[in-house]
This record gives sequence, structure tokens and C-alpha cells, in this order.
Amino acid sequence: MKKNKKEQRLSTKPTGETAFLAYYRTLFANEAEFQSWEKALRSDKNPVLRFNPKYEEILKQLWSEAELPWKTLSWHPYALEWPKNVPPKTTLPGFKERYFYAMNASSLLPVLALDPGPGDLVLDACAAPGGKALFIDDLLDKKGLLIANDLSNFRRGRMRQIFKAYDKEHIEIWGQKAETIFYNQPEYFDKILIDAPCSSEKHIIREPKELKKWSYTRIQTLSARQKNLLKSLWLALKPGGTMVYSTCAVTPEENEGVVEEFIKEQQDAILQPWTLDTPGGAGLSFQENLSFSLEKVRRVQPHKDGFDPMFVAKFVKKV
Repeated sequence: MKKNKKEQRLSTKPTGETAFLAYYRTLFANEAEFQSWEKALRSDKNPVLRFNPKYEEILKQLWSEAELPWKTLSWHPYALEWPKNVPPKTTLPGFKERYFYAMNASSLLPVLALDPGPGDLVLDACAAPGGKALFIDDLLDKKGLLIANDLSNFRRGRMRQIFKAYDKEHIEIWGQKAETIFYNQPEYFDKILIDAPCSSEKHIIREPKELKKWSYTRIQTLSARQKNLLKSLWLALKPGGTMVYSTCAVTPEENEGVVEEFIKEQQDAILQPWTLDTPGGAGLSFQENLSFSLEKVRRVQPHKDGFDPMFVAKFVKKV
């Protein structure tokens, strides 16, 4: 079948691993830093084991009996570090009882920034697979309401299984297109988490099939959707409410660029300073004359911080 002009243009754009690495090289000051980043991105990192404080004593007892070291993250006391010299994917004491949930350490940051508490009405707009929702629900302590939304029927099914396993079936699961939630719930939520679909370079670089078809067009498509998610979900946030935007992407187009466009257009959005003592540093400088301080957003970089990539920005809506 003959390709149309648009298809011909797209097919001539660089694709695959060579194009991927060429683009990401441009984000670093020199070749040495790029190679350090690439090596860190390709490396395996054990998850942390986040637990509800109510299980702390029984977990300590189980780990003591198994002669395992009890070491939590220095910046979050309810996340256990994976024990050294214990092989990955080992079934650790407390797992069968669902006393903890294994997750990427960087994934704690968006929820810590959101800071949900008892009485809050919270939307996790892109919730699957559900790890952040479990964390949010623990912080609500059954004194608020959490909506875990995901458009994919398959992902909702997985999320439902996880909630059941962790005795969290009270979490409401929605299957709406996130950009349309404000239609029926305008200025409705106290807090909204947008852990947006993104480039997820950590996944791409380790999956040959995904890497082979990569092109810059993917970044452009994702960035457009991320901007739309922020703008539309902002309409579902109450005045005085908090919204956290996060991705596990490295590209400034999906992070600082999204923030820049949003705060320029949304006059009632106040970008909050980063006040948490967590890994990471300031945002990536990608253009001149930004309308916000890069110190206000948080970037976790694998070659600098020892954790997988994460970007977080926190906004409060003017009353």
C-alpha cells in the first residue's frame, strides 16, 4: 500500500536505539555524564518495601527472626531498603501477609508531595498499577475518600486484584478518560495526583522492541497529552486544593516544559517550593527566560541520586 505524505514524513524521521541515544546525549553537559546516566538507567535497582506504620512492630519481629537487617530509607521511615546480599525477587518475611508493598523508591515522592490526610477527597487520575494509591489510602487512614482512575479495563483489573490483596477494596475505582472527569466533578477534589503516562526511558532502554520503534514523535505526542491532562484536571480541583504532576520521564518536554506552559496559561496556579528532604535536585535548564524557578521542581536522576528517574511539581489553586 502506498504511503500518504504524512506517513512518508514520519517514516524518514530517525528511529530506534541510535536516534534514542542521540537525542538523550543532548540533555547532558558532556559525554562522560551521558555515559554515566545510560549505565545507571540500564542497571537493575531493587525496590523498597513501603509499609503501613501499623505493621512496623510485627515486621521488625519477622525480620529479626529471619536475621535480616532492619534499615529504612533515611528520608522516609516507612520504606525498608532491600537487604544486601538477598537476591532480587526473593520472598521476604511479611510479603505473604501483605505487610508491605514493593515499589520504586522514587515513586514515593509524588505521594509525599501531595501529602494527603484524613478527610481529604483525593483523585489518583492515572492510578494503575496502584502502588501510589495504596500509599495515599494509608495516609488517609480511612478518614477520607480516594478515587483510583484508569481508562484501561485491563489495568483496572490488575489494580482491583492488588486492592483486594491488600484489603483496600473500599478504594473507589473509576474507568474514565482523565481529561473528562471535570465535566461531572468540577472543582470537586481536595487533592489530585497526575502520575502521567510518559516516555519511561528506564523501560524503553531495556525493551528491544520498544527501543527499535522509538522516535522523537513519541515525546511530542506524550507531551501534548500531559499538557491536556494538567489543564483539564485542574478544573476538577477545588480552590485551595493541591495538584501534583509527576512523570518517570527524563525529557524536559514532558516535565519542565509542561510546567512552563501550564503556569503561563493558568493564572490561578501557584507552583509550590520543594520543601521535602528527599533525593533529587532542581529541574533541568532547557530554555532561557523561564517563568518559574527550577529549584521549585524536583528531579531524581539515576546517575546522581542512585534512584530511578522521577520528576515532581506541586501546585496549589488560588482561592
